[in-house]
Amino acid sequence: MTKEALIAKTVAYVEMHMAGESTGHDIHHVRRVYQMALNLSKGLEVDILTISLASLLHDLDDYKISKDTNKARDFLKNNCPEQEEKVMNIIDNMSFSSHKQGKSVNTMEGKIVQDADRLDALGAIGIARCFAYTGKVGRPIYNNNKDDVSGIAHFYQKLLDLKDLMNTDKGRKIAIERTEFMKNYLERFFKEWKGE
Repeated sequence: MTKEALIAKTVAYVEMHMAGESTGHDIHHVRRVYQMALNLSKGLEVDILTISLASLLHDLDDYKISKDTNKARDFLKNNCPEQEEKVMNIIDNMSFSSHKQGKSVNTMEGKIVQDADRLDALGAIGIARCFAYTGKVGRPIYNNNKDDVSGIAHFYQKLLDLKDLMNTDKGRKIAIERTEFMKNYLERFFKEWKGE
């Protein structure tokens, strides 16, 4: 199977398993992470196939959207077993929750995919995804508290800090710009929240 055919097959597999997904971890998120990872890879000596597969498969088994936790590994075993361990090492260690557990990605490919995923949690798309997830799981938009489980609290507990966790210079630059946009949004949100 050519690399192009494998990528097309991967996209089809992910689309099939993410049909109807509405938490912001959908096929559109996956496609954006994939495109951003390719963008961040430009000019670097990295394995593009590993980056592509990890980007496309990274959320298939995320606990927020899936009860079955082997879809990514099964796909790799059946279609490109030589990539299985490299890709799964990225997927298993790239999330924010993994970071909080002290785990980290240890390859440049993993750092690129991690940056691409984190960038999709920032900016205008990041705001939209935050509230999509907030609504899906029944959390309030805001409850006058930055330390609870509301959508606005999530900005202060995670999103505004992501810029400091970026691995690549290009990713960091994009993250800083997107974070500024979010800060402007929050400033406006609080004005409107107070009825101004």
